[in-house]
Amino acid sequence: MTRSEQPRTLAVIPARGGSKRIDKKNIREIGGKPLIAHTIEHANKSERITNSVVSTEDEEIKAIAREYSGSVPFDRPESLATDTAETASVVSHAIDWYEEHGESFDVICLLQVTTPLRRPTDIDQALTLLEQRDCRSVISTTAYGDPPHWAVTTNEHGYLTKYFDRDQNEGATRSQDLPTLHHANGAVFAATMSSWRETSEFFTDQTLEYQMPPRRSLDIDEPWELDLARCLYESDK
Repeated sequence: MTRSEQPRTLAVIPARGGSKRIDKKNIREIGGKPLIAHTIEHANKSERITNSVVSTEDEEIKAIAREYSGSVPFDRPESLATDTAETASVVSHAIDWYEEHGESFDVICLLQVTTPLRRPTDIDQALTLLEQRDCRSVISTTAYGDPPHWAVTTNEHGYLTKYFDRDQNEGATRSQDLPTLHHANGAVFAATMSSWRETSEFFTDQTLEYQMPPRRSLDIDEPWELDLARCLYESDK
């Protein structure tokens, strides 16, 4: 199948200016270039993405995105650039903008800036899975480092107590005795456009997972994770 025969796919890269835990997180440096540059390059190198767009309200991010060949054809509305704005609304805004300008797509893909260690092949394999399997969406996942079955919390007296109390885990004292569970890693979210228009969600009743190794699944949210991403990036050279 040639690229022109593939489903038309729009990739949205959200990158608002504000950040609670890491100041100017989206443009902090990793491997000699801003964080957002890595995701832009992943999208541009993907063989299955038709168009990619950076959605931001921040002038500095716009300039940096364009410097690294990112497309920024519109301003994200300020109402979608707050701490409480939902990503789904940002995605739908981008879709609507393109449709208003005469372009439609078969697939919508969300690429978060905070997962810089993904590869273009991760994007392509997730999109291929969406096309070839009977599903509405695909989400990239990775295995939990520690079994969530062992989670603990504190009770009203301040004492530790098991968070999960399930009979099927009774007597399992080793991690290998427990089922392997995965979680969304933030690297790739994709859905058919028809499914998105119906649900505005990537997690549906017909969602498949694209599994990624933990090393490529780091999702930067805290300052120490930014430091770790830099170390992992350098060690992969």
